[in-house]
Amino acid sequence: IARALDADGVHLGDDDLPVPVARDLLGDDALVGRSVSTVDAARDAEAAGADYLGVGAVFATGSKDDIDDDEYAVGTDRVAAIAEAVDIPFVGIGGITADNATEVVEAGADGVAVITAITRAEDPAAATEALHSAVEQGR
Repeated sequence: IARALDADGVHLGDDDLPVPVARDLLGDDALVGRSVSTVDAARDAEAAGADYLGVGAVFATGSKDDIDDDEYAVGTDRVAAIAEAVDIPFVGIGGITADNATEVVEAGADGVAVITAITRAEDPAAATEALHSAVEQGR
């Protein structure tokens, strides 16, 4: 689909094409991201040519109903371990709020990606500003 739409890139999950296949289809200039939750997967994605990573779920998340959050959440210690293991940028995702975004960035993430923190906020603009401030504080 990304190739048909002439997209600038694609973000790949566990059930998607491998990074090298996406790179072959989209070309060297395309941005190719990969979701990971372990240090080994992060290293593998970097070695395969991913440009960036989405790491998580860092905390329990309200956007995935089919998972056990207690087993799924990787925590900030894993974020720190991945930051030590790879040289490509990554964002923390999953259960990120303005209250915990600072610690995710302090642990080594370059930024955060959110869904629920904005889509379920009474004031999405204010929620976005709060998240931005939290990330800046973590930097």
